[in-house]
Amino acid sequence: MNRITVVGVGLEVGQLTFAAAEALTGGARVILHTAHIGCAQWLTDKGVSYETLDELYERIEDFDEHARKAAEHVMEAAQRSNVVYAVYDVRDRSVCALNALGVRMEVIAGPSVEGALLAHLDGATRMLEASDWESFRLSAMDNALVRELNSRELASEVKLKLMECYPDETRCLVLMGDGSVARAPLYDLDRLKGYDHRCCALIPAQRDLMQLERFGFDELVQIMRILQGPGGCPWDREQTHESLRTCMLEETYEAIDAINQGDMDHLYDELGDILMQVVMQAEIARRHGEFDISDSITAICDKMIQRHTHIFGVDSAGNADEVLDLWTRNKMKERGQKTYAEVLREVGHSLPALLRGRKLIDKAARAGVMQADAQAISRDAAERIELAAGSDDAERALGEALLMLCALARVKKVDPEIALNEAADRFVERFAELEEALREQGTPLPAPEARAEEYWDRVKL
Repeated sequence: MNRITVVGVGLEVGQLTFAAAEALTGGARVILHTAHIGCAQWLTDKGVSYETLDELYERIEDFDEHARKAAEHVMEAAQRSNVVYAVYDVRDRSVCALNALGVRMEVIAGPSVEGALLAHLDGATRMLEASDWESFRLSAMDNALVRELNSRELASEVKLKLMECYPDETRCLVLMGDGSVARAPLYDLDRLKGYDHRCCALIPAQRDLMQLERFGFDELVQIMRILQGPGGCPWDREQTHESLRTCMLEETYEAIDAINQGDMDHLYDELGDILMQVVMQAEIARRHGEFDISDSITAICDKMIQRHTHIFGVDSAGNADEVLDLWTRNKMKERGQKTYAEVLREVGHSLPALLRGRKLIDKAARAGVMQADAQAISRDAAERIELAAGSDDAERALGEALLMLCALARVKKVDPEIALNEAADRFVERFAELEEALREQGTPLPAPEARAEEYWDRVKL
C-alpha cells in the first residue's frame, strides 16, 4: 500500500498550516472528506485537483457506517497512489476507522474544530461528538464540548441529554457553521440557525451544588466529602463503620418494604438511601487511609467479570440454575476453596437466622446434597415439631424443624423470609379483627384465661 497522509485543514482557509499546504500540493492524490471546508476553494485556485466523499453524506445516514465506508475508500485509493486525506479535524470518525483497520499513516494535526471556544475552557472538559449523544457520560463538575451538531434534530437530542445533568438555564457558547459564536441558554440549543458539521457547543461546568437540578454519582461523592471534611457536618464527621451498621440494615429493609408494596416512587428514594450508606462508608475509609469508593467499584466489577465466565469467558450456561452452579464453582476457585463445607461455613452468622438457613440449604443443594421431595421434607419437619413438643431440648428440635422448612421452601421456590413476613402481616390483621369484634361485644383485651383457646382459634392462620 502507498503512503496515506491525514491532514487536518480546519474550517477556514486561513487555518491551513504550512505543513498542511505542502502536503496538499505535493503531488499525491487528494481526497477531501467534504468539500464544505475552506481549503476546497484554495485547492481550486492553486490548480490542484481533488475528489470529495460528499456522496457518502447523501447516501448513508448511519455515522459509523459512513466513517467505515470513507476509510475503505481511502484505503482503496492508496492501493494505486500516495493519498492525502483532508479532514477538518483529525479526530474525525473516518480517521478513527482507518486506525481500526490497522492502516499506517502520517498525521498532520492542524487546528481543532472548536477554535475560539477553547479560550473559554476552565478546568476538566469532556470532549463529545454529537452523534454519540445516547452514550454521553456527563458530570456537571466538568465542561462539555460537543462537536458536529450538524442538524436541528441532532441538537435537540443532545440538548435533552445535557439537560439530564446541567441546569436548563446554563449559558452555552455555540460556534456556528459561519464561524460566529452565539450565546444561548441550554434549553435553546436547538433553536439557533446554521447547524452543520462545523457547529460546536461549549456547556460550562456547574460546580455550585446548590444550582444543580439533577445529580450524578460524582456529585454524591463530592457532597459526602464536604459533609465529612473540615468544617463539615459534626454528626457525619463522628460516624464510624461500626456506628452505621444499623443504618445500613434499616435502609435495606425499607427498600425491601417498597419492593413488597410495589411502590416505585418509594423504592428509588430508598435505593438512594442505600447508595448514600455505601458512599458514606467509603468516605470514612478514605479519610482513614483504608480504601476509597473506586476500590469498591473495582472489586464488584472484577467480581462480575470473573464469575460470569459464560459471558466474559469460555463457559456456557443455558438457564438460571446453570448460571448459579457456574457462579458457585467460579467463587470457590477465586477463594481457593476445595470443599463445599468451606462454602457453607462462610455464610455469615450476622444474617437473620431464617435467611442464613435458606442460604445454607441452597448451597447444600448446589453440592447435590439435598432432598428434593416436598412430601418427604414435610414429614421430616413434622417429626421434629412433634419431637419439640415433648422434648426437654425443644430449642434443638425446633431449630431443625425450621431448617427443614427452609428446605421445603426451596423445593417450592418460596423465600421463607418473605413467607414468614407475609404470614406475620396476616396474623396482625386477624388479631386486629378479633380485638375490634371483642370491643364491640364489650369484652376488650386482655381476654379471660378461660377463653384464650377460643380466641386463638379465631386468629391463628
